[in-house]
Amino acid sequence: SAQSDNILANRLNGLDKPTVWHEFTPLSMQHGAVNLGQGFPDWSPPEFVQQSMQRSIQERNANQYARSYAHLPLAQVLVEDYSKRWNIEMDPQTQVATAVGCTQALYCALNGLINPGDEVILLEPAFDIYHAQVKMAGGKCVFVPLRPQSSNKGQEKLGASSIFQLDLAELEAAITHRTKVLLLNTPHNPTGKIFSRDELEGIAKIAQNYPNLVVISDEVYEHLIYEPEEEPHISMATIPGMFDQTLTLSSSGKTFSCTGWKVGWAVGPEH
Repeated sequence: SAQSDNILANRLNGLDKPTVWHEFTPLSMQHGAVNLGQGFPDWSPPEFVQQSMQRSIQERNANQYARSYAHLPLAQVLVEDYSKRWNIEMDPQTQVATAVGCTQALYCALNGLINPGDEVILLEPAFDIYHAQVKMAGGKCVFVPLRPQSSNKGQEKLGASSIFQLDLAELEAAITHRTKVLLLNTPHNPTGKIFSRDELEGIAKIAQNYPNLVVISDEVYEHLIYEPEEEPHISMATIPGMFDQTLTLSSSGKTFSCTGWKVGWAVGPEH
């Protein structure tokens, strides 16, 4: 019998449409333009990173199956780093999961949290993969915009963090009894906005009113900031009362210019 046109799962409907990657990359190559459509560096990883990879392969022979939750040497290093920066004691055995890049960490997190019909709040504009992954997990996207603000003539030009503002009342109005996840991205792709402590505390105050709401905080750009003294990156998990309600995602790809190695992780409470 003839093959049906609808052989693919219904959850894939609409996901075959072109993304910014499909459109911008060929255009940038055609016109020799700087490609702002993809978040990968165009330089090699630092020498010490390449040497570390070589030692892992040749000297340590780390080429076989790793522990499924997380490769323990990596988990231990991550816990040491986060515990120091966050001033929170963590357990590498139970509070770290490593993945094939931050993309897979997010995919696993969404599939582990979302039941069919659950709602996930995305702050627009958003990394295009978020919508697809929510849909793949059987969830429904609810969009809340970061609304651009204009500076008056003659005033100092505003940066992205000031221009793109989240209306907290609008955010809370978007939460329903079906809301399961708030997907936060700071530093933010694509605007470059870094959420301030005041903004994160405002989001936290809302989230804490909904104990079954999980904040997934995508922080892959956490080390790529221009003015850390004036505009530091702050992790949502460090906001008082939020560690137990937050799953933090990151990766080595952006930090060490090795996006093709696909080493990502999730850190958070054991539950």
